[in-house]
Amino acid sequence: MRKSIAGALFLGALVTVVVTAGPIATGSAEGRQPVGQFCRHVGALPMAGACISLSYDGQTAEGYTGSPDRTIALRPGTYWITVTDNSATHNFSLESPDGSDQDITGIPDRPGTVTFKVDLTHGTWTLFCEPHRVFGMYVLIDVGGEGQVG
Repeated sequence: MRKSIAGALFLGALVTVVVTAGPIATGSAEGRQPVGQFCRHVGALPMAGACISLSYDGQTAEGYTGSPDRTIALRPGTYWITVTDNSATHNFSLESPDGSDQDITGIPDRPGTVTFKVDLTHGTWTLFCEPHRVFGMYVLIDVGGEGQVG
């Protein structure tokens, strides 16, 4: 009987350690997860009310016609960018510093929330809406510095 109680206590302590260690391990991964979404903003025509945003670690960049704050700064490294696409007329694409595009969501697929992994290297990356980029629906990701820690 004592062995059973001792075994149960040991197992309980082990589960506590595993549960405690879990959030610590995922916390650093969550710290590298910028979030993109469509948002509403009162802007100039023809895109009044529509914008695209990207948030990370207290920073938010919004892209709309006349947007003064459309740049977010990140260090080089691997990121998991999560975007929410609930529109039949907009999409998310990512352009690297060399000019190549990666479609994240399409029109009119409405995929909901999509998370994708990207290795951000030095330079300016652009998260944008393909048909409305010319109207200012984009945010810039300025990647510089010495890389991620942790």
